[in-house]
Amino acid sequence: MANIPYLFQEVAPSTEPVTLTEAKLHLRVDSADEDTLITRLITVAREAAEKYTKRSLITQTWKLVYDGYAPSEVFLPRGPIQSVTSAKIIARDNTETTIATNTYYLNSGKEKVVFDAAPFGHTVEIIYVAGYGDASNVPDSIKQGMLTHISHLYESRSADLSLPKNSIPLYDAYRVIKL
Repeated sequence: MANIPYLFQEVAPSTEPVTLTEAKLHLRVDSADEDTLITRLITVAREAAEKYTKRSLITQTWKLVYDGYAPSEVFLPRGPIQSVTSAKIIARDNTETTIATNTYYLNSGKEKVVFDAAPFGHTVEIIYVAGYGDASNVPDSIKQGMLTHISHLYESRSADLSLPKNSIPLYDAYRVIKL
């Protein structure tokens, strides 16, 4: 039976890959009347891009939790991974033991944490930082896909949150596909 981990976002991104100014320029909106709406659409478009690509666009912190044990090689979802903040074993009485950093490492592809030995405990918790960094590091194709999605949402004003077909090819090169 597979040990399925739980993923929690610990720290959300503090900015967006696309600014309000960039979105308004793309939408050809000059007034501030709909700034609140457009700001919300930027967030919706980022979240949709992250869900589709299975990546974190702007720096954010994630916690991956396993019940009982973690395998010796753990794929860290929502990369690209910047760093592993901590790895802990939590006992049933909630006492925590931090796993020494010299007993694990981030692989060369920066997608897996590799332990010298599989950690066992009531729960195993891995906290890590992921994302391209700030907005200037997010690939332009992703930003353009977001602008296309924002435009679609703004113009349709509907509850249809599906990705527009013109955004998908812009995201595909960055999509994580596990084999």
